[in-house]
Amino acid sequence: MKKIFKRLLQGLGILVALIAVFLGVVYFVTSRRMAKTFAVKDHPVPVYTSLADIAEGKRLFLSRGCADCHGENLAGKVFLEDGAMGRYAGSNLTAGRGGILASRSDFELEKAIRHGVGKDGRALVFMPSLDFQGMSNQDVARIIAYMRSAPAVDNEPPAMKAGPVARVLYFLGKIPVFISAERIDHTAQPVAEVKPGVDLEYGKYIAQTCTGCHNHQLTGGPIQGAPPEWPPASNITNAGLKGYTEEQFITALRTGKRSDGSAINPIMPWKNLSKMTDTEIKALFKYLKTLG
Repeated sequence: MKKIFKRLLQGLGILVALIAVFLGVVYFVTSRRMAKTFAVKDHPVPVYTSLADIAEGKRLFLSRGCADCHGENLAGKVFLEDGAMGRYAGSNLTAGRGGILASRSDFELEKAIRHGVGKDGRALVFMPSLDFQGMSNQDVARIIAYMRSAPAVDNEPPAMKAGPVARVLYFLGKIPVFISAERIDHTAQPVAEVKPGVDLEYGKYIAQTCTGCHNHQLTGGPIQGAPPEWPPASNITNAGLKGYTEEQFITALRTGKRSDGSAINPIMPWKNLSKMTDTEIKALFKYLKTLG
């Protein structure tokens, strides 16, 4: 009996040692990857100053989900705090105390939005630039115009801290959004403008915003980096939207009600999406119905 107990303790000791070594490797590798810098060639960004362009920039900021991390007042906020996953907060995008706006050029703001790269060249953590890398120069510039026009707010969001589970998932390639910059082609030339229209090209353009939660095939599943209590994202391909008419799809995004009248889980940011135009929603629906 003593020999069995001794062997069990030895086995447990070996297991603990192996786990400690694994976690040490994970911490070392992820820290190095998080400290890596990315080169993005400086290029001009269009400048918009009209009230109409600023208003459109605000609509884009809200409808594309930027406020989920940066707040509707752009002052930043904690969007995820969990002992295992860590603490993550959006930056203060205003010119107030604790804000970054005054120290960023338009190019540096564009680099953060589309490339997930900060002023110092290091990757931004949990910046969903994979969703925005294909955004047109016009749309990015309008968002920046809105940011420049927004009132200054004093707020210093807490520093981000990667938790052990987040590091392990990142190490295993399970949360691409953790460091989006690793998966983006920083030499790709962005499009100048995408013309709105109820067509597949525009629908595909709008659908980029959905990939962060619904994955790049838009087939749904566990949301990367989300707390365990969050429900999986729905399949929004033709299979998942079976039975939906265009009118019902519009109603779902405008009111948060499914085609059967049930409420959509508030984790799904339908209130953001309700600020999309009818053209955007119709084009998105048309494109989604071609998938799967």
